[in-house]
Amino acid sequence: MKSKKNTACCGIYCPDCIHYKNKYSVYALLLKEHLIEINFDKYAKIKSPFGEQFQKYDEFEEVLNALAGTECNWACRVGGGCSGVPCKIMECCFSNEYEGCWDCPEVEGCDKFDFLAPRCGQMPKNNIRKIQKFGLQHWIEHRDNFYIWQK
Repeated sequence: MKSKKNTACCGIYCPDCIHYKNKYSVYALLLKEHLIEINFDKYAKIKSPFGEQFQKYDEFEEVLNALAGTECNWACRVGGGCSGVPCKIMECCFSNEYEGCWDCPEVEGCDKFDFLAPRCGQMPKNNIRKIQKFGLQHWIEHRDNFYIWQK
């Protein structure tokens, strides 16, 4: 039952997520460790013509830490939430004993999806409608693109 395992309560198909089993987190962690090892932060703080572009190193380090920390090796359903952290959608489904939002009679008007909209648009609710129509075993080939920039 691979489709159920990989389908989050919100209708997202986890393997489509940019964070799911990504390589960039591993590379970011290796780079972070190497930069710490060579004290690159100290080099970046020195104002010189050889490193002016490194004056924003603190901002870079913040992004690098975020990249290193977004590794997700398990689908939400089996991993305890996105990157191991349950969201309010998952908590709602579990507290109401729903398999997913497709079991909820109030899903269309639910505002718990708002945090997904900037990246995913209407994909989660569109996927929920497809799960309702085709069933949890057969909806995957009908799913929407994960991110709003994908065509």
